[in-house]
Amino acid sequence: MNLEDFDFLVIGSGLAGLSFALRAAQFGTVCVLTKGDVSDSNTSWAQGGIAAAVGEADSWEMHERDTLIAGAGLCDEEAVRFLVQNAPRAIEWLIGLGANFDQNDGGLALGREGGHSMNRIVHHQDRTGWEVERAVVAAVRANSRIQVYQHTFVTALAKREGRCVGATAFVSDVGVRHFRARATLLATGGCGRMYQHTTNPTVATADGIALADAIGAEIRHMEFMQFHPTTLFHPQMRSFLITEAVRGVGGTLRNHLGRRFMYDYDDRLELAPRDIVARAIETEIAKHGTWCVYLDVTHLSPHLIKEEFPTIYNRLRSIGLEIEKEWIPVVPAQHYSCGGVVTDLDGQTTLSGLYAAGEVACTGVHGANRLASNSLLEAMVFATAAADAAPREPALKSIAWDRSCWSGDDDVVGIPEAESIRIRRALQRTMMQNAAIVRSSAGLSECKETVTSLERDYESQPVAPFSQHSLGTANLLQAAHHVIDGAISRQENIGLHFNRDLIKEPLLNSEAVPLP
Repeated sequence: MNLEDFDFLVIGSGLAGLSFALRAAQFGTVCVLTKGDVSDSNTSWAQGGIAAAVGEADSWEMHERDTLIAGAGLCDEEAVRFLVQNAPRAIEWLIGLGANFDQNDGGLALGREGGHSMNRIVHHQDRTGWEVERAVVAAVRANSRIQVYQHTFVTALAKREGRCVGATAFVSDVGVRHFRARATLLATGGCGRMYQHTTNPTVATADGIALADAIGAEIRHMEFMQFHPTTLFHPQMRSFLITEAVRGVGGTLRNHLGRRFMYDYDDRLELAPRDIVARAIETEIAKHGTWCVYLDVTHLSPHLIKEEFPTIYNRLRSIGLEIEKEWIPVVPAQHYSCGGVVTDLDGQTTLSGLYAAGEVACTGVHGANRLASNSLLEAMVFATAAADAAPREPALKSIAWDRSCWSGDDDVVGIPEAESIRIRRALQRTMMQNAAIVRSSAGLSECKETVTSLERDYESQPVAPFSQHSLGTANLLQAAHHVIDGAISRQENIGLHFNRDLIKEPLLNSEAVPLP
């Protein structure tokens, strides 16, 4: 048996995983397993920034209030308070690692996004995630107690006597390896690839959800799937995200008639929480029979646009779109999963020895809708808490390991990749049509039947050599059931879950939920 021992095992290399690794390395050896390169993660794609009450007029109490309002009454208040009170310390830690954030008059330049009552978004132009990931990756590479296995796909978590004791993984060009650890952290990111339109990278295939589910850890609130309101609608650059910060500096949303339509939906206009803005856009598209709406920044200073959003400005200019002169065509796309593997304040899941942090986790912070720019913050705060708790797990030498620890064998196989692509595309279509921004009871029922049929289709395929794509498709199918079942059982419209069959009395004011 190819067995390797570490004190701590991390699955995933985004901000959550690497924050845990850096902290845990103070207490023992750490192994990081990542399915791509170490910098391939949702973190790198984050444009907006990190929310933290570090401004003179701001406070953690105000940050807490905004988070609770966005979460629509389903947040864990203790978890929210833990998050916002630790936010300034998290920013200081990143700066200490060498992260460069934008400055203004000698202090941090603070932006504003939807749902925030104050300017509190710490950022690096419009590529904050890239800068943060750069800093933590450099620190990990410089730490001799951290070993990173790239291009490594985890196929199962190991379990013995009711606790997680490590994982089995397929290492590219090497084969199957088993990793034993006193504590294992899931930091695998999201599941956006179950949808036809998503801002998530190709690695977001619900791996952590499937791994945790397979060994009995609790999964919760997967029906709360956040769609970013403004991604580019263009055949050359599908699902390119236009950060909410563009609306924070004054960008407005218009329909194809040129009308600024957010006046019809919420008093906060373009800075309403994402669920309201996304549904408003869906409503306008359906009402007028158009493909998209438009984000207008032509009234803003061209210098401000180029200075604050150089990535967006240059990418759009590369396809001939001059945003200082033309409106930007935008549509919503799946962006973030608010639910996941249930954890406590220490990042501990319902299974001993298994921790989770980042988008894969359900800490209770987001409730029914994530407040903008709380995600990178949550990843750091709860990963750090997990790293402080993990050393309390039984010592490595006390962990016995034999073939009873995991389900399966050393022959990791999948299905033919062409069949995996076909099945995944069918999954994405049905999820986009029936389990996205606006849902219906009949549509959810149809979606459940379709996913079940696709699972049978997958299982009937001939065995093929190992393929990340095919195993990722199996994980997406498994996670899709949690989204659908949660949506079916949720019998009220709240936050990101909106079933048109549950609407009682549509209104057009700040309390209204737009209808398609």
